[in-house]
Amino acid sequence: MTKQMNLPKITIITPSFNQGNFIEETINSILSQNYSNLEYIIIDGKSTDNTVEVIKKYEKHITYWESQKDKGQSEAINKGMRKATGDILTWICSDDLLLENSLQKAANYFLENPTASLIHGKTKTFGEGYEDKITAGFHSDLSIDYFTHMCFPQPSSFFKRNIFEKQSYEINGNKNLVDESLHYCMDYDLLLRTVLNYDILQVDELFSAYRLHPASKTVSDWSKFEVEKDKVFLRLLHTLKAHNEIAFLKELGIKYNKEIAYNFDSQKVENFDLDKIIQSFLYRKIPVLFEAEEYQTVVLYCEALQKKYANFYETLNLDSMYQTSKYNSLSSIEKLAWKFKKFI
Repeated sequence: MTKQMNLPKITIITPSFNQGNFIEETINSILSQNYSNLEYIIIDGKSTDNTVEVIKKYEKHITYWESQKDKGQSEAINKGMRKATGDILTWICSDDLLLENSLQKAANYFLENPTASLIHGKTKTFGEGYEDKITAGFHSDLSIDYFTHMCFPQPSSFFKRNIFEKQSYEINGNKNLVDESLHYCMDYDLLLRTVLNYDILQVDELFSAYRLHPASKTVSDWSKFEVEKDKVFLRLLHTLKAHNEIAFLKELGIKYNKEIAYNFDSQKVENFDLDKIIQSFLYRKIPVLFEAEEYQTVVLYCEALQKKYANFYETLNLDSMYQTSKYNSLSSIEKLAWKFKKFI
């Protein structure tokens, strides 16, 4: 067991707005860690429910808290991070939970793996009306997935202070860890800046519980996630000067506006397989679009993959979605003609 006096300081930020039904459970899950070198900061966006009342109940155990109007989660995270003095940092939203002994485990992993700047593990999704599931970035090639989407649960990730110091956006003299123009994929943007510069360690550890409920962004705003994910992915391509790939995505309606270019360690990108990254990015979008009944776009993406990456497409199990989407994209008259042909 690591000696208590050698434990790194861990800062947890909780961005909050009108989550009075859940925030007490969140606070308790953090304070009950009994981690001796914890700094806990809550940044509330001037909630109008009972959130502040709950925070005041625990304020003697909270390092810093405020309740002031802000522009949303990303600004709240940045405000909290600028207050943070920890060696290890993360944020836990006001409807999520840290699981037992997570901070001690995270600290131990960093102490045992001094070259790692970010570690991530598993999370349990839960919520009234939702089935409990374990999720993490364990089921495919993380060397590709790190670049195509937020492939692990953010509440089950912890990062060293050097990421905040070196990878923040400097805005009017302030360090902004996350991009405040992003409200859904700010963690994916941060992941790209991290994987392009630092070592990441995946661990087989269940650190957090991520609550699903009707008001949560994951449940209610999937389409906005997709728009922002496209924007962030194109930042990566812009950084790599992947002009042909940007043009290819533009043909699919994924628009590119001149964007931020990340700084990066050239050794981290020297063995990039850009084709695989593009393939995986599109492959992951197709089921989301199919579920949303965006059938014409599914057809467009599938046919683009067939044409540009024929061997890759043959290995996928997309044909059923493709054929269904192709049929559902037809006009009523075209559907009748299709059925007639099948009949004769």
